[in-house]
Amino acid sequence: MSNVKVIQLTHPTAEQLAAAISEFEGTCGSERLHPAAIRGLSHMDERSTAEPFPKVESHGSYVFGVLATPTDVSDAKSEYFNVHFVVNEYAAITVLWGPPDAPEHRLIELQSRISREFSDNVPENAPGDVVVQIAEVVIEDLENVLWDLRLRVSEELRELESELFDEATNTNSIDSSEKHQAASLLKFEILSMKTTVEETKNAFSSIVLGQVELGPYPDGSLRPPFTHKQQIWFNDLLMRARSIKAQRADLEAEIRLVYDRLESLEGQRQTIAQMRLGAVASILLLPALIVGFFGQNFNVTPWDDFRYSWEINAVVLFGIAAVQFVYFKRKKWL
Repeated sequence: MSNVKVIQLTHPTAEQLAAAISEFEGTCGSERLHPAAIRGLSHMDERSTAEPFPKVESHGSYVFGVLATPTDVSDAKSEYFNVHFVVNEYAAITVLWGPPDAPEHRLIELQSRISREFSDNVPENAPGDVVVQIAEVVIEDLENVLWDLRLRVSEELRELESELFDEATNTNSIDSSEKHQAASLLKFEILSMKTTVEETKNAFSSIVLGQVELGPYPDGSLRPPFTHKQQIWFNDLLMRARSIKAQRADLEAEIRLVYDRLESLEGQRQTIAQMRLGAVASILLLPALIVGFFGQNFNVTPWDDFRYSWEINAVVLFGIAAVQFVYFKRKKWL
């Protein structure tokens, strides 16, 4: 079909987007894009860069959807690129939006990956192939991000276990504050992906289950927006999305384990500090009591004229302190 149109935009101006929408609406007969679709394509809700909600839904003569992919897992930010699209049998518009401070190289890379030249013998499949291409890129990115996070969580867990079980390492000497901060960043990244992963899976599931259709047409019929071959691709992507969901849940459990061990380590540190403080206070208490007792100002004091009273007192005080020190040392309070 010579009139097939595929328009792919990145951070378009209002004029560029309006021209693309007008061209797309020419393939929809008398129907016009719904305000919800225009709002999505225009990226009016900038919160979607931090809280994306992937979806694919029927709008009569066309399908509207949005998929999201993380900007960069190492930036300690929960931000996403959003790819909005409208597609029917004859045309497609895709619009890539990202946060203002997104890495430029990542934006260019993503733009090149979701762009596609359609020079095959079935150009009428191009609109649906565009969505398949975007979906595959998003799944690949989510898989890569989760793999990177898994490596980092495993490394944190390995280092923590190595320090905890190393006999030469004193538990109190382990710097848990730095590790706690690193674990917090990882936990934030993992939890922030939950909704994105879940809704991406749901979007693919709605396509595979036939819940997304074009129409009804004048004859009352409904037609799937994607070819059988494209449906097979979406089914494969759905399986991968389910795997990503399971991996993310496992990763969340692992980072919680790191958190629990860090909290246990901090609890041990505080307990040791309290025990040492109690031991030192106890060691000083009894000698201070004896010194205070014999330091009272009375006219008659026992052993006042005894030749060796000071030496005996010093030995008794030292002995009391030494016995307590040995006791607390064996109890590992010191």
